[in-house]
Amino acid sequence: MIKEEFGTAEFWEHYHRLLKVRQGQPGKRTFETLILSYYESDAYRAKKPRTKADYRRYMEHIRKIWGEKDPAKIETQHIYQLHRANADSWRRANYLVQVMVVLMNHARLIGFLKKEDGNPARGIPLFKQPGDGWEPWPEEVRREFELIAPARARLVYELCVGTGQRIGDVITMRWDHFKDGYWDMTQGKGQKPMWIPLTARLTTYLATLEKKGLTVVTAAGGRPASYRAISQEMRKVKAAMQHPEAPTYVTHGLRKNATIELYLAGCDDEMVKAVTGHSGVEMLKKYGGRVRQKVLATRAQEARDRTEQNKPRT
Repeated sequence: MIKEEFGTAEFWEHYHRLLKVRQGQPGKRTFETLILSYYESDAYRAKKPRTKADYRRYMEHIRKIWGEKDPAKIETQHIYQLHRANADSWRRANYLVQVMVVLMNHARLIGFLKKEDGNPARGIPLFKQPGDGWEPWPEEVRREFELIAPARARLVYELCVGTGQRIGDVITMRWDHFKDGYWDMTQGKGQKPMWIPLTARLTTYLATLEKKGLTVVTAAGGRPASYRAISQEMRKVKAAMQHPEAPTYVTHGLRKNATIELYLAGCDDEMVKAVTGHSGVEMLKKYGGRVRQKVLATRAQEARDRTEQNKPRT
């Protein structure tokens, strides 16, 4: 079993030694060989860099605990136990199940599992995210952030709120995506093409910026900024704020702020989806929360009142 950390020179040296040894002989059916095979697959290579990094993180965990085990001997109960053992973090627990689905599907493709065996990772009930998910930033947190944030963090903030997009898409936005007052690019998650007119506030803000590189958000020398660097910078700003709860609000919560602002402006579900790119009503319920329910209920009752008022009187 490979002991070296994934991605290091030592890891790849050991990995290629194993490949040479195994040439011309059937591979041993273990999670070690399964995961290494998946890393070489077209499916993995086609993933976005962020998705690859997430997959590697959790697959390496599986490789460490089950590396020498035969995938054919892993049953649903074992994956369920793995899920429950990580219950202290709903996201980690759920992601482990999701990558197990991917790995066991690949195991069938390369002959480690028989078709009739099915995928033992499917059907395991995932943990629900506590509450309504990421909380929108309160006005007092937003005001303080706007006052103290350095230029790059403030830019990320304005793009998140102004476009309603995920942070992963925000840091990959290029200047040539912005044309004649609108934003035109494809979302990284779901590969959904989006065309969104810019708000007056965002248009004014972008007009004050110097173009330092191909992307709007840049690192030193105009290079594209990394997700990790931006996440660290945003956390650092919130940690320095006076508001005691500022560090608890995550950047993704700004997408919820944008969603709520759209509902408060009188937009219906289809209009909100046209801006945020949410795939369905269930996600809008999650992001719009009680504001969405209140706005839609108010509009519905107002419609009833208008109907009642327009009834012919006898």
